[in-house]
Amino acid sequence: MRVVCCSISWSFGSAVSAALPSFPSSRFPPLRPLSLPSSNFPPTLRRRSTPSARRVTRMALKDAQDQQDPRLERISSAIRVIPDFPKPGILFQDITTLLLDPKAFKDTIDLFVERYRDQNINVVAGVEARGFIFGPPIALAIGAKFVPMRKPNKLPGEVISEEYSLEYGTDKIEMHVGAVQPGERALVIDDLIATGGTLDAAIKLLERVGVDVVECACLIELPELKGRDRLGDKPLFVLVKVTA
Repeated sequence: MRVVCCSISWSFGSAVSAALPSFPSSRFPPLRPLSLPSSNFPPTLRRRSTPSARRVTRMALKDAQDQQDPRLERISSAIRVIPDFPKPGILFQDITTLLLDPKAFKDTIDLFVERYRDQNINVVAGVEARGFIFGPPIALAIGAKFVPMRKPNKLPGEVISEEYSLEYGTDKIEMHVGAVQPGERALVIDDLIATGGTLDAAIKLLERVGVDVVECACLIELPELKGRDRLGDKPLFVLVKVTA
């Protein structure tokens, strides 16, 4: 007869041990399940791993749902690709056709809103120029203010600026002084991330004045240009990845 040993630790420190035979056995009737109130166990032992497992399961299910979301296919199909623009060898991702499709445009905004509406975001910072298209409706939907981040000499008031490097030379991105406050939580949004220079500058500009940049979000990513790497450990969320 095979014997299984088990022990149960109680909150007052004693232990109960039992020798149980292998079943089925004609010598022993079936045992009724033993039910112990959870209050008899130390707090650290009660459901110790269950909440974590449930959270992991929910996250996995959400990721699977996101990957299978039919809206993503509709959005991707609405983006037109124009070869050799603005110069030979470039495949230009034209979002104007998405804007002509009210359903695809709404799907795009809805997906961003669903991600960010419970993140306590105070600021949606839109990068010029197409970040101005997606940023305002997202900001309105989640109850945040919209802050335009513009190219030099476009804003009329006093500005703060951040310089960033281009393939040849440098450029700047600017925002109005006082547009954001220290401790606010920001989402930075643009239509596309390529090399990541503009988004990186936007993050640095916001962080210089004490803003917590929660995440960057783009409609399109060109992964081969490795713009995500330039953002360091800052999270990036995209809807469409375009591969060569």
